[in-house]
Amino acid sequence: MKNIFSERSGIKEISVSTYIIYGLISCAVAFLLTLVFNITGLTEIESFQNASDSLMDVGDNTVILILLYCIVTPLFEEIIFRFFLFDIIFHFSKNAVVSVILTAALFGIYHLNPVQILYGFLMGLLITFAYYRYRKLSLVFLMHSLANLVALIYTLS
Repeated sequence: MKNIFSERSGIKEISVSTYIIYGLISCAVAFLLTLVFNITGLTEIESFQNASDSLMDVGDNTVILILLYCIVTPLFEEIIFRFFLFDIIFHFSKNAVVSVILTAALFGIYHLNPVQILYGFLMGLLITFAYYRYRKLSLVFLMHSLANLVALIYTLS
């Protein structure tokens, strides 16, 4: 059985430094987006507040929040959006730009409120590009997990 985290489509192994660089880029973009969204007041929109409050309904246990928000959710979302949807869209369109943008748009829309749609689309562009370039689910999982961790830390502080 094929390991979904292993090499795909003949793409060679990527270095640890690539994981570090993309992880840091993901953290920086997540921090900047979170900061801009807070400064501009986008996070004060009622639909965003409702989504944020429902996240905190999981409980006050920070470990549970991190496990859910930074491990479980990114894993499932990356399998669905990058591993399946991107690959299907790219297979039929044969156009990387269209596939990256459409996958990112679907990822944003999936989040169901205007603020998270925009945030998800922008982060989705970065994450989907990395997936297109390297075809490594482990890389995009790391990027997504770190982005969520940055947003969670910002929210909890």
